[in-house]
Amino acid sequence: MKRLITILLCFWISTAIGQDTVTIVHHRYTTTFDTVLHYPVKVHWLVNAADVCPKGKPHHIERTNDFRPDSLLLSHTDLQPFYHLIVKKYDRGHNMDAADNSCNLADMHECFFFSNMTAQTKHLNQITWEQLEEHTRAMALSFGSAEVWCGSYGRKAKSGPMTIPSKCWKIIRYNQTIEAYVFPNTSTVSKKKYTQYKTTVAAIRAASHLPLAEIPQ
Repeated sequence: MKRLITILLCFWISTAIGQDTVTIVHHRYTTTFDTVLHYPVKVHWLVNAADVCPKGKPHHIERTNDFRPDSLLLSHTDLQPFYHLIVKKYDRGHNMDAADNSCNLADMHECFFFSNMTAQTKHLNQITWEQLEEHTRAMALSFGSAEVWCGSYGRKAKSGPMTIPSKCWKIIRYNQTIEAYVFPNTSTVSKKKYTQYKTTVAAIRAASHLPLAEIPQ
């Protein structure tokens, strides 16, 4: 019973931001998922230094790679067949990064829900986005924690009901510093280092139509 109560407290669903979005609060992250576009428009989490267990270090958890529908939004996140159709060009790109859960097996499993995935080009997911993920973890280790918001917007193409976004954005806050980035979801994105895609929170608000009221700037 105690475990059931804990689960109920950690997971809840409510509509937010727009009539086509659903916000799901999981244990390690909160995702706002667009049920028409079939990708998350905003994902939020906190990376503490204690959440990062690099490979070769004690308590390190390997990636589970158990991509699957979100049990709290099954009808909109059963997306594996549509990712399979575009596998040569696009990855199942994490918003809340798997390596941010490298100390806890349950948290690692949780981050593989499709409500945390965006169709990203391989050059974005495996190079540019990953560079920023590594920078974020470095800041968390240096300053104790880093707060992260990220998501996508726009329409580039479709695979079944799933939209491939044209832009992916990320905002990180650490040690009274805020950094904001917007990346084109293209195969040429990695020709520039991630730092060359810096922008402002205001620009992301305007382009994504998200209030992002919790982020000062």
